[in-house]
Amino acid sequence: VHISLSQHVQVNFMDLADFPRLRTLNLRETCVTGDIRDIGEGDFLALETLTLPSGVYGGMGYEFQHISDAPDIAMAVNSFKKQRPSLLIESWHASLSEDSPDWYG
Repeated sequence: VHISLSQHVQVNFMDLADFPRLRTLNLRETCVTGDIRDIGEGDFLALETLTLPSGVYGGMGYEFQHISDAPDIAMAVNSFKKQRPSLLIESWHASLSEDSPDWYG
């Protein structure tokens, strides 16, 4: 499954977790939502490549509102990666939002 560049896709990415043969999930530039911390050991078992948009809590380019949110997301990504060592999580990065009360410049 490759869904990309479609603002019409508006689901929670976890709705796709039960597809047993899903190998590539690229949801870049979609309106998909969800929380990366919801991924469990039995989800996305055949997945080889994952790209989640910033609309997903912890997705690619996610902007944290508080510095204290970062460890939970990093641990979730690391845990998922440990469960599936061959999984490629494409372009994963996050930053502190400039609108955050923790932001100072």
